[in-house]
Amino acid sequence: MIDKDYLLELITEEQILRMLERFGAVPFGAIKDKEIWFQTICHSGNSHKLCYFRESKSFYCYTNCGQMSLFNFAMKVKNCTFPEAITFVANEIGISNRYGFNTMYISSNQELMKIDRYIQIRRHAKKEIKQLPKIETNILNYFEDDVFYTGWINEGISIKTMKEFGIHWYELQKHIIIPHTNVNGELVGIRRRSLQEKDAKNKYMPEIIQGVTYAHSLNLNLYGLDIHLNGIKKSKKVLIVESEKSVMLAQDYYGEDTFVVATCGFNISNWQRDMLLSLGVEEVILGYDKDFDVLEFEDYDPDSEEYKKYERFVNRIYSLAHKFTSYCRTYVLWDNLGLLQKKDSPFDRGKEVLETLMKNKIEINTEREEENTY
Repeated sequence: MIDKDYLLELITEEQILRMLERFGAVPFGAIKDKEIWFQTICHSGNSHKLCYFRESKSFYCYTNCGQMSLFNFAMKVKNCTFPEAITFVANEIGISNRYGFNTMYISSNQELMKIDRYIQIRRHAKKEIKQLPKIETNILNYFEDDVFYTGWINEGISIKTMKEFGIHWYELQKHIIIPHTNVNGELVGIRRRSLQEKDAKNKYMPEIIQGVTYAHSLNLNLYGLDIHLNGIKKSKKVLIVESEKSVMLAQDYYGEDTFVVATCGFNISNWQRDMLLSLGVEEVILGYDKDFDVLEFEDYDPDSEEYKKYERFVNRIYSLAHKFTSYCRTYVLWDNLGLLQKKDSPFDRGKEVLETLMKNKIEINTEREEENTY
């Protein structure tokens, strides 16, 4: 089969718009810098809530279908399989699955230039990913490096692991200091976990030292990536979690074989996705905190406000998973067995519970109805 990433790189917006027009969809309203709106032909709808994102060449249907790659969109409109959608898009730009480029559309020299460009993009993908500015590490001398919070030790995070992750203590403010480093191990930000009562609602925040806030864009980094880089490359897997604590617990559970990183929030940015894909990841597992108990909502009124909150949470998990489904196998850790308490991460109840959740992880495909449990 022709490489889908190659096709996506090659196809032009003009060709995509021409394809949409043949399906009966024309732009609705003004064409914006980053998006174009169409009728929801993906499910034969009449509303104009199908958005085409010009940079990523992807779609989002706000009434029914959700996020779709170009190929998923073709599957919807043509009611075909994924390989058939690949072939369809290839034919749209003059590529034959059997013979390669159709010479009526592109010359052999042009083909070689585009293939070479594609190879170079893939080869240098990691180098082209934006990096955060570095911070001088001597700022950490401001804190104590031999005092560790007993609460974390009681939860299973060893002093050895805290030292490995550079955890410090700020006695004046009663803060646990959490340095954030990039994929190369360079300091890019400093977060704190406050133990003060006044910070109960804002426990995790950027640290402030002598009026300077050591904040960094969480969307442009992955906590623990440098420490767990070898485990990720070796296994070609990554487990994405919400908090730094889960990453450190994983280190205590599995040592050098660990493939866990944290986004430090309920989000996955395109930068984080691209960074992981550039490492050759073939399997992604989402292990976010249990904000809602799935078992509680089996008999809930679907029109109730609480159920709607739960539904938004579930849809958010799906939207994060769909950032990867076009590229690799993608799973979610759902606690369908009642092993976790609310607000727990999959790591909070011990290694045995984590491994049970891993054995029962749910595979997320592009289409929800194709999900399977493994």
